[in-house]
Amino acid sequence: MKPWHIVGHEWAVRQLQTAIEHDEVPHALLISGPDNVGKMTLARLVAGALLCKGQADERPCGVCLACRKLASGNHPDLMLVEPEEEDGALKIDQIRAVERFLALTPNESPRKIALIAAFERATIGAANALLKTLEEPPAYAHLILLAQDADGLLPTIVSRSQQIVLRPLATATVEQALREQWNVPAEQATRLARISGGRIGWAIRAATDVVYHQRMENALALLLDVLHQDLPARFDTAQALIRDASVNVSETLEYWLTGWRDVLLIQTGNAERAIHQQHHTTLTQIAQHVPLPATVSTLKAVEGCQEALQRNANAQLALENLLLNLPGG
Repeated sequence: MKPWHIVGHEWAVRQLQTAIEHDEVPHALLISGPDNVGKMTLARLVAGALLCKGQADERPCGVCLACRKLASGNHPDLMLVEPEEEDGALKIDQIRAVERFLALTPNESPRKIALIAAFERATIGAANALLKTLEEPPAYAHLILLAQDADGLLPTIVSRSQQIVLRPLATATVEQALREQWNVPAEQATRLARISGGRIGWAIRAATDVVYHQRMENALALLLDVLHQDLPARFDTAQALIRDASVNVSETLEYWLTGWRDVLLIQTGNAERAIHQQHHTTLTQIAQHVPLPATVSTLKAVEGCQEALQRNANAQLALENLLLNLPGG
């Protein structure tokens, strides 16, 4: 088959293309990996190859009627399901809609595909509801589940799915793709590749969307502000983050992690490896003021808050607990 337009993950592409060529694609695929690492891109390519009407060795061809419908989001045999709110949960009603969709025979293709994103955010009821379809899938049905980490899913769902685990890409791979495929200037490509942590999707959006990049700067500025806030002000900050529809809390926490990792690098004599060099002076001041054990504890606390949100914990309580336990700057 012709190469798929995706950066990295060559082994996964080869495995999936081979399965498609031999008509051995399993009824349930579970593609896991960090946000923005390429899960959705890969899943759409698999769906496109399965539904494409073009030459077998060129699927997805991108030009046939089926591919054009997929590109416009109007293919009747593909259903995309994701949380209705940016940081919300996948609900049981959404999974029941998937069951109804797959229960009906295909309209235009030999197959029907349900692509379910952010499955780690499925409620217990939603996850259990999906089990019936996984246990007895129609012959024409394919489920593609996307999740950050399979360890957080029901073991019965994982065991009934073929896993494809995507890892962050090498920094050099991200940098090269930004320069060669998206024409990002070399200095900017180097910086964004380092910040991305191997998440090519994040790097592309940060390079091409000024608003998206500004969200990172806003999150870092907020982190620095929080360190100087008293307890009542931190309560107010937690509430404001939850209520502001323009804020992606999970994304904000990821940026906070990068900031605290820079503090740790400075404290351990690795300042040249810090990615937020534009905040070097301020981060150095924090590194000098906060004890090293407190930095390590803070990194664990931010990661713990991320995990709590993935488990659909009360977001405001999780954030309040995190902010109240952050050190002062």
